Amino acid sequence: MKKVKFIMDKALEVGALISFLGMIAVVSIQVFARFALPKAPSWTEEAARIFFIYTASFAGGLAIKTKAFVYVDTFVNLLPAKIQKILSIVIYLVIAVFMGIVVYQSIGYIRIGVIQSSPALRIPMSYVFTSTFVMSFFIGLYSLIELGKTLISGGGKK
Repeated sequence: MKKVKFIMDKALEVGALISFLGMIAVVSIQVFARFALPKAPSWTEEAARIFFIYTASFAGGLAIKTKAFVYVDTFVNLLPAKIQKILSIVIYLVIAVFMGIVVYQSIGYIRIGVIQSSPALRIPMSYVFTSTFVMSFFIGLYSLIELGKTLISGGGKK
């Protein structure tokens, strides 16, 4: 199980890194073209947006894992450890259930994208819409993993 999780972590890290580097490269092309060429290529804005979406999609699950999502913990830290644990359990459970619903609904969304193409790149929008599935699947999965850790270890916020 640890090996599978390690591989999954690394795959998401690599996906986020490649997407981020792709976004940087495309934006650099656009900036160069705006200053050095008579006209910037129209596809760069769309490609940058798609790379940005995938960067967030790959990083979403990792953000749950590392507790990198922004949250207000001032009130939570005032609560007793047992209440913090219960609150963590409820939060991870709500996130997992909601992401499960999004995963299910994203399948129909991807099917719609098969018949549509992006305006500038002319790629099937299903490739872009798959990011919704990827993000919600991994956020839900990592929420379940964190829920399990919280149930086993105690899980009060530190």
